[in-house]
Amino acid sequence: MKINEKTGLYENYGLWHVPFWQTEKFQLIVKVSCAVLVLLIVVVLIKKYCAYRKNKKLSAWDQALFDLRTLKNDHKVSVEYGKEFYLTASVLLKIYLYERFKYDVLGKTDSEVVHYLKEHHADEQTVVDFEALLHGGITIKFANAQVAQEQIESDYIRAVAIITRTIPKK
Repeated sequence: MKINEKTGLYENYGLWHVPFWQTEKFQLIVKVSCAVLVLLIVVVLIKKYCAYRKNKKLSAWDQALFDLRTLKNDHKVSVEYGKEFYLTASVLLKIYLYERFKYDVLGKTDSEVVHYLKEHHADEQTVVDFEALLHGGITIKFANAQVAQEQIESDYIRAVAIITRTIPKK
């Protein structure tokens, strides 16, 4: 630093005190705190959205159709998984009938469900399709592979038809 010859003082005086809010360290802490706060807000919003999606329940027919499509996408509509297909399809249809019409069919056997539907359900075609689907599992055990595959595919279509036929009209 140079000394001014006229005044005898140094030309530039440095600041003796820098306020803490003007330091680089403080500004870095503020930036990090803001980033953490924004991150927390995003996490809370994502959790609320996930909870909303979890609580949003599908209608009975949409859920049943979704489950049947999942069954087909998992390649369970085949001879190798015939037993599993018929078991799953009958359970899905029983759950659907319970949730859609409040029929007491969840604890019943297949023949009891058919008998219950004959007494309580107005649509005869739905009862016939349901009965054919439930008896398809029995006949599939004794059929050859080609006939069994055709039977399983037609029963899958029959299960979808039962659900689409009973969707309420708007």
